[in-house]
Order: sequence, then structure tokens, then C-alpha cells
Amino acid sequence: PVPTEGINLQLEGEGVESPAVKNTGTPKGPESKETPKRQVEPEISKSGTVKLTKPVALWTQQDVCKWLKKHCPNQYQIYSESFKQHDITGRALLRLTDKKLERMGIAQESLRQHILQQVLQLKVREEVRNLQLLTQAPAESSP
Repeated sequence: PVPTEGINLQLEGEGVESPAVKNTGTPKGPESKETPKRQVEPEISKSGTVKLTKPVALWTQQDVCKWLKKHCPNQYQIYSESFKQHDITGRALLRLTDKKLERMGIAQESLRQHILQQVLQLKVREEVRNLQLLTQAPAESSP
């Protein structure tokens, strides 16, 4: 039998919206139908890092642009156009490679490396967050 422990975590971000996250509050704007109660956009903490208030895999193109502006401020103008053109959402951001960035028109290798380094740091921060969430959750299957 295949162990099913880690599968739920993987599948969580796959659906459009889990029923537990549906907004039952008052509408706040045009996108209120799918707006979860928790903070939707990455929140900037006092230390200047983006707090991961929703999984990166669920980030919209706007969330990615905010992240880009924060982590690549000098090249933001160049990158944001390319990222919008190629519809880079959170899930696509996590899957970027050097070759993909090159195909997106980011010719300078040092710039591509900088983006990939920032993406790697983002992945690490999200891993840490997931581990913290796991350790906070009640351990049901502990021996």
C-alpha cells in the first residue's frame, strides 16, 4: 500500500477553493466570491519580508507582482511586464527555471540567477511555514 500521509498536503492547493475557506462575511469588492476570510495578499512584516498568509501555489498574478516588486525592486519594471505577459502565478513562479526565464526574454544571466535565488528563498520560507503548521497541528497518527 502507498503511504497517504503527505498526499493531502500536496493536493490542498490543487483545487479552486476548499469549502472550509469560503467567505461568509460581507462582500468587500468585485472579487468577494472567492475571497477567503484570511489575508489574501502577502503581508509585509516589520522585518520587510513577505509573510506567507496564503500558500504560494495559490498566489495570483498580482501577488507575484507584489513579491517581485519587493524582492527585485531594481528590475521590477522589466520583469513585471514579462511576468504578466506569461501569466506567472504563484504555482508558475515556483516552477521557474533558468531556461524558462530566458525564454521569457530575461537575457542577462545574472538577473535570471537573482530571480531564481529569490524564488528559492521563497520556497524555503514556505517549507518552514508548512513545517510550523504541521508541528502546530494535533498529531493524530503518532505511534
